[in-house]
Amino acid sequence: MKNIMKLMKSAGVSVVAGVLIMACSQALQVSYDYDSSVNLKQFKTFKVESEHNMETDPLLGSELNRRRLGDAVVEVMESKGYKMDKQNPEIIVRFMTDVKDRQQVRSNNSYSPYMWWYGGGNNISTYNYQESRFILNIYQKNSDRMIWQGWASGKVKAPTKKDDRESMVKNTMSDILRTFPEATLDTYSRK
Repeated sequence: MKNIMKLMKSAGVSVVAGVLIMACSQALQVSYDYDSSVNLKQFKTFKVESEHNMETDPLLGSELNRRRLGDAVVEVMESKGYKMDKQNPEIIVRFMTDVKDRQQVRSNNSYSPYMWWYGGGNNISTYNYQESRFILNIYQKNSDRMIWQGWASGKVKAPTKKDDRESMVKNTMSDILRTFPEATLDTYSRK
């Protein structure tokens, strides 16, 4: 009987944990684009800054979030083998965020064979929401031309704790940079 109770408790804890993980997951769509004429694997050093020409969103573009975004990009780039070089980087990673008001229109057709007699059956409803976008633009330093762009967009539910915010931003930046190639093995041989 004790074994059954322990098994039920552990199963219950697993189910609750799974539900919480699914509830906390973001519904962000991630995509990227790049300049196919540039060998992205040739770069070894980078620096991070906010995009120059952007309108700052009062919430996502706040000083706190700009710091979080910059720190997250640095951490992800270094985990991919790149070395931070503020003086003479080979690539510059610029980030920006924005929020757009969106509207979704839903139609619920409830026609039956007898609706022609009773009248219509099409219910239309609208749903207003805000879509957030996190955008990373990577520029080649010597030409200052964009060579790679990645973005995540969707509805973002604000986390409640500081650690949750930082991990959400880091996970988002990691998802965006997932397709950016890792640095070559000789990254740290340069001085």
